[in-house]
Amino acid sequence: MKKIAVTILNQKLSADLLNPKVVKKYQTEIDKVTEKTNDTEGKTDEEVIVNQCEAVIEMIDNIFGKGSAKKVLGEETDLLTCLQAYFELTTMYKNQVVPYMNKEIAKMKAGEK
Repeated sequence: MKKIAVTILNQKLSADLLNPKVVKKYQTEIDKVTEKTNDTEGKTDEEVIVNQCEAVIEMIDNIFGKGSAKKVLGEETDLLTCLQAYFELTTMYKNQVVPYMNKEIAKMKAGEK
């Protein structure tokens, strides 16, 4: 399986991002972040922020491997940093994976001629 490198908050991470199981896990993690973000009833602002950041941390670790979130976010983080990472995660296929794939396909086509 070929791992694809992407950059999240200026940190390189790699995973088998075109493996159907990883793509399914990616979507599941997005759903988890959305669920935790919407789960605010009866929670303090602190609890909401902690839940949102934890969801992003779990997403990074579950897609790229344990310890990846610490590499991206550092030892301590804040909501804005987590939201920036989440935005880059949710756009990584469009902005990084698809262009990589197109480049690889172009190489294959060039090799055929």
